[in-house]
Amino acid sequence: MDSSLSGRVVLITGASGGIGQALARRLAVGGAVLALGYGTSAQAAETLAAEITSAGGRALAVGADLRRAEAPSQLVQAAAQALGPVDVLVSNAGLSRVQPLEDITAAQFDEVMAVNLRAPFLLAQAAVPAMAERGFGRILFISSVAAFTGGIVGPHYAASKAGLQ
Repeated sequence: MDSSLSGRVVLITGASGGIGQALARRLAVGGAVLALGYGTSAQAAETLAAEITSAGGRALAVGADLRRAEAPSQLVQAAAQALGPVDVLVSNAGLSRVQPLEDITAAQFDEVMAVNLRAPFLLAQAAVPAMAERGFGRILFISSVAAFTGGIVGPHYAASKAGLQ
């Protein structure tokens, strides 16, 4: 694996689930130092951090409720305090509930937008100044094919993912 991220601090949101876990494992092999962001699945994130650490890597599980507007900057700060400034941000966390248009309430729409669209923006806003100061930084927003096709999850999910394009 390319070791260009060896020693770099990578913050991955949604690291307690499928895509996030796979990314974390792959980046750990390349020597990245990992802040594993999670929302509600603390045990899964902590287990992953222990797995990476026992294999000789560096990883820490860091919780944040990305529905809250202040959480993204707190997550970036917590990662930086524990591991060093964030070099790479992988905004992977996503909220999805299969719902037809007529069943989605305004509160449910807002919740999906907060996690899937607002949080990535606020995470980037919090991480970019230190990246610019150091002259290095990478940001990856994980979207979905639903951004183009609508998918089966629901229009609120599709709209949130389209906003990341």
